Amino acid sequence: MFLPADHSKTMQDLPRGCTFPAGDWHILASFWHPVSFVHDIADKPVRARLLDVDLVIYKTSAGITVARDLCPHRGTRISAGWIADDQLVCPMHGLHFGGDGACSKIPSIANSEGRIPPKLKLEIYASMERYGILWVCLKDNPIWRIPEWEGISNPDLRKVYVPPGTWYAAASRHVENFNDVAHFPWVHTQSFGGSTADPIPPYDVEQTDYGLRFELPYHEGFNRFDDGVEGDERDVVYTYELTYPFSTIIKIAPQGSNYVVYFADTVCPVSARETRIFQLMTDTTGNPDTDYWVKDALLINDEDKPMVEEQHPEELPLDLSEEIHVPSDRMSLEYRRGLVKRFGLGAPIAS
Repeated sequence: MFLPADHSKTMQDLPRGCTFPAGDWHILASFWHPVSFVHDIADKPVRARLLDVDLVIYKTSAGITVARDLCPHRGTRISAGWIADDQLVCPMHGLHFGGDGACSKIPSIANSEGRIPPKLKLEIYASMERYGILWVCLKDNPIWRIPEWEGISNPDLRKVYVPPGTWYAAASRHVENFNDVAHFPWVHTQSFGGSTADPIPPYDVEQTDYGLRFELPYHEGFNRFDDGVEGDERDVVYTYELTYPFSTIIKIAPQGSNYVVYFADTVCPVSARETRIFQLMTDTTGNPDTDYWVKDALLINDEDKPMVEEQHPEELPLDLSEEIHVPSDRMSLEYRRGLVKRFGLGAPIAS
């Protein structure tokens, strides 16, 4: 019912109810993570959650601001408020906050010239727009870069944004599935999966400065590319590039033409077992068919989602002896090793 009289001695820097081990939370909080498509941020405050931290996103003439979703006056969720006079207004007492998070108006004070305490300020987080996505870092000094995405970064190629979805699974489980090629013929029977009789050829995984990369030929069971090549099936070459911890782009090159699809996937770890999915694509026509590609992506996601949500353990095992691996798992093995060796994720919990 009460917090201690001297709460400063018991406060923790982890979010209340944190679902991550403390060590993992501090490491993940040092990365940039996607929290929203920019086109979804308009004239009303938007709610988001990252690593169990509730966020409010709002736009003023100063640009987009990301803050902790809490009014410092009485702890109200300020995202329930509104934008007025280029300020974010708290719904409980009407306090006004500008794009820098500072309070500029307290309606209950009769003297409009009265001093406003400097501490009466929203807790602001670093944010950045790229590819039409809003990225947020909860720490002052990000340790990793935002992904560099070929094709997606070309301003001459129009982008298709897939409606975001929520998966009740760990972000790492989603990423591993997105980079897993052996499940295609078994799970993607209605979208692009090939024959279950075709084995996955050996492939090498390259360590890059930012993550992992591999290339693989595959025979798709459908011809889903509008590049003038006839046939019901297609040989393609996939090039995967993963940026730690949770972003991947696939370059899909159907054989027989110069046509290329760029499909990017990045996810927000809402909590340890809830993940917000952000995807966008473009192609070398420069004007991809929005309806077609959104339908294709949602069909593929619907095929994947129940498989990933029901995996156990829910957490990605970083002790490689906890699951059995086969040669086609080369990418997932390197991913798990990288999370441990590069960043120290999955360290034992101190007693």
